[in-house]
Amino acid sequence: MQLCYGPMACLALFAVILSLTATDTDANKVHNCCTKVSKQKITVPIIGARLQKKALPCVNAVIFETDNGETICSHWKESWVRKAFFQLEMARKSLDTQVPTANSPTTSP
Repeated sequence: MQLCYGPMACLALFAVILSLTATDTDANKVHNCCTKVSKQKITVPIIGARLQKKALPCVNAVIFETDNGETICSHWKESWVRKAFFQLEMARKSLDTQVPTANSPTTSP
């Protein structure tokens, strides 16, 4: 049995097969980033945050982690988001300066 009846038919068949294997729908893709953001203020305690830069399908966002294990994608332009992020960064930096590291010199009694 012959699948191709000429060079153009073989090329067309190859193109169809290639497009079927190369095409994937958004429903089948898993994104480990924020593809949309919320402007709603977070009311549960926030324990961490990180910035996400735009790289489609990911959008600019501040990703907050709450104490109940939830991650929330927030709009970076909201004033409460900037304030919360700044407070978390200041707290982290304060902890970093208070906790001695393994490389810091220690004095022996």
